[in-house]
Amino acid sequence: MWNPIRAVLRSKSLRGIKIIALSLMLVLVCAAPIMLYSAFGPADGNPVLLSWLFAVGAMVAHVGFFVGILLVIWDVYFAKK
Repeated sequence: MWNPIRAVLRSKSLRGIKIIALSLMLVLVCAAPIMLYSAFGPADGNPVLLSWLFAVGAMVAHVGFFVGILLVIWDVYFAKK
C-alpha cells in the first residue's frame, strides 16, 4: 500500500520542501472532517470540536509552512555546497 508521508520523506527534495508538503497534508487531514460534516451532516448542526481541530491544525501547518520556506531559502542561498 502506498504511503504518501513515506514518499515525501524518502524523496530527494530539499528538506524545506518536505516540511511544506507535510504541512499541506496536515491541513488536508484537519480540514477533511469539517468538510465532510458540512457536506453530509445535519443542516442545523454545530461541530465545535471539528472547528477547533481545523483551527489548531491550520495554525500548526502554517508554522510548518513558514519553517519550510525559511529552510528552502537557507538551503538555496546561504548553505555552502
